[in-house]
Amino acid sequence: MEHQLKFYVNNWIFGATSLAEVARRVAAVGFDGIELVGEPGDYKPDEVKRLMQDHGLHVLSICGMHPGPDPNDLRLFSHPNAQERQKAIDYVKACVDLAKGVGARSVLVVPSLVGQPATLVSRQADLDAAVEPMRAAAEYAGSQDILLTIEPINRYEVGLVHSVADSIALAQRIDHPACRAMGDTFHMQIEEGDGIPNAIRRAGQYWFQHLHVADNTREAPGLGTMPWREILRALHDIEYQGGVSLEPLPKGASPYDARGGNIPAEKLDRELRTGLEHLRQMQTFIEPYV
Repeated sequence: MEHQLKFYVNNWIFGATSLAEVARRVAAVGFDGIELVGEPGDYKPDEVKRLMQDHGLHVLSICGMHPGPDPNDLRLFSHPNAQERQKAIDYVKACVDLAKGVGARSVLVVPSLVGQPATLVSRQADLDAAVEPMRAAAEYAGSQDILLTIEPINRYEVGLVHSVADSIALAQRIDHPACRAMGDTFHMQIEEGDGIPNAIRRAGQYWFQHLHVADNTREAPGLGTMPWREILRALHDIEYQGGVSLEPLPKGASPYDARGGNIPAEKLDRELRTGLEHLRQMQTFIEPYV
């Protein structure tokens, strides 16, 4: 097998836990690295790199957060107001600088507000408004050798980009080689009508550059019914170059519980270990065939 998949964990699920403590726990579980929450002001790149080196980890990506923690910090590419769109550009540029500083390969972006499925004007008008500012962000990312990956999120949580095909269509309109697509298995199970593996294969290596994973219940892989063996096989079939970033939540927990630090550390770490072990076991099953 030419390319061994590597597994990471998104640190937003740890809430306000210090990065030093997250790195210690993630390394103890056995992950290859971390995806950092996109709050550039929270990190000093040199300190992040030292922490990663001390624990044998690597930063895969910066996970853009749209909106930010401040109610007035929308980071909204599709806003009808040009000043608000410029704020989104500036935010993503700061995330790109963080990615460059810590050795990450990509920055996740969303053109609309996560958790708010209503559009501002109309779906088409909002998408039209997002193209130019996202192109400006992609131009800056490209100048720093960083990819932007547009995350599709299910129709109940956002108003614009729902499927991998939607993500690719927007990236094609942006028309910059630094702007690509990605997936998230929890959202893909809702939006990809002929299954997650087929959506990955249709996208192909060029477009499909990042993947978030959780099971159908949003718990760790292996605790639900997702076809992980087939999903990993699809990644190998397209010679996927990105990493696999886990962001599961224990049963009954919401993203708001995670961001608030309300998930007990022992429970979260136990389920992360279960998910990582399950994915690595599935990988061993497909290795003879890829």
